[in-house]
Amino acid sequence: MDALAEELTSRALVCTLDCPFASTIALNELPKGVTAVIAAYREANSVLCRRLFDLGFHPGLEVELVRKAPMRDPLVFRVADCEIVLRKRDAARILVHVGDEHDTNTVEKKAA
Repeated sequence: MDALAEELTSRALVCTLDCPFASTIALNELPKGVTAVIAAYREANSVLCRRLFDLGFHPGLEVELVRKAPMRDPLVFRVADCEIVLRKRDAARILVHVGDEHDTNTVEKKAA
């Protein structure tokens, strides 16, 4: 049991607001069907960010907005072959990098 406890406590959140990517947005702003890469967390020392990390929102993994509830909250995301439901305000704590292949023209075409 000590090995498991040590592994869980040693995992570090890779969090910074000085994200090197120019096209970094909050996860709740991601358009439906667009894939992005998790870049960082806001308020890295918060318990919620640690919980999001434990749910599978690891920096470097791809995430996609699958669907929105009828009132636009909560949101369903696909990350690491799992679908996870988050409230908009919780998703706003995750910063994602939208790749160059998802320029504004592509996003507008998918929205149409």
